[in-house]
Amino acid sequence: MLNVSVDANRLVEVDRSSGDAYTGPAQLFVELIRRLAVELDPFYVSTFNRAIMDGEIAPTPKTVLPVETPFELRRLPWLGIYSEPLIERFGGCERVLDAPAWKVEKLENGSILIVTTRIPWDDYGSKHPADRYLLDGMDRADAVSPPSDVTLSDPFASFDPDAIGTDVCVHRENIAPEFANEDLELVPVRVDEHRNLRHLDTGTFVRNVVTDTTGDKADIVKRMLSDIPATAEDDLYVSALLRDVIPPSFIRLDDPEAENVVTKVMDLDTTVSKIKLLVSLGRVAQQDDFTADDLDSMEGALDTLNDLDDTENIDQYIRKRLL
Repeated sequence: MLNVSVDANRLVEVDRSSGDAYTGPAQLFVELIRRLAVELDPFYVSTFNRAIMDGEIAPTPKTVLPVETPFELRRLPWLGIYSEPLIERFGGCERVLDAPAWKVEKLENGSILIVTTRIPWDDYGSKHPADRYLLDGMDRADAVSPPSDVTLSDPFASFDPDAIGTDVCVHRENIAPEFANEDLELVPVRVDEHRNLRHLDTGTFVRNVVTDTTGDKADIVKRMLSDIPATAEDDLYVSALLRDVIPPSFIRLDDPEAENVVTKVMDLDTTVSKIKLLVSLGRVAQQDDFTADDLDSMEGALDTLNDLDDTENIDQYIRKRLL
């Protein structure tokens, strides 16, 4: 057995601005692991950590590196490399290459490298979609649909036609229980007469407003694109704000130049999940004694954070005070 020890959190900390690929030390580390895997042709490569990282329970060695036979994984590691016998156990090469993970790459020796999340062990407190897809054998669409304990609701459902606001969208291929910050796009929108959201500046179709939140959660998500106009763009997006704790007051705009809770959160220079932050703030807003003055105070606190230029301190404040 070959062990390589690194501080994974510091390894990728410098990579915040790169959403699609690692740079610097992180790129060198992954390249080292890739080359060793091709040269040594191991049965399995796994990463693990014994500590709690950023509030998430990181995997213990036993969780992602079983020593018993037959070989059975309880969770996928943050970074793993799987040999052909494991690939066949997961349903074959084509299925594994389609795993809903941040990076999936077939290596020269036939093994497949999977990095589940860009930040090591991000959101490891709950199963990653790749776990449900490869270990539980779920269909991809079901694996990436929101967890069963999440109640969905569209914050735009109460808006009248011509009302304006700000949606946070992701490409439909990036639908996941938790969205990476680099996949999020702030979109100013207007509700049209057909209950569609239109881009406030261009008038192009964005998505359908979801008024029916009954039934399966995957079906609810699909309703955002259930009635697409013939003139709509082919590159379609869905909302990352379909959570019942996101109130309309967070997204409403009084005029196109105004700001709200969503715009201020999206402006933050932070590695903390912005959707998690919005959900946490939304739970505060659900309290019976939450007032308009409280909303103003919340927006003021976000303004203060946005005035800071130290990302590490912003991250620490959010984790300690706002999550």
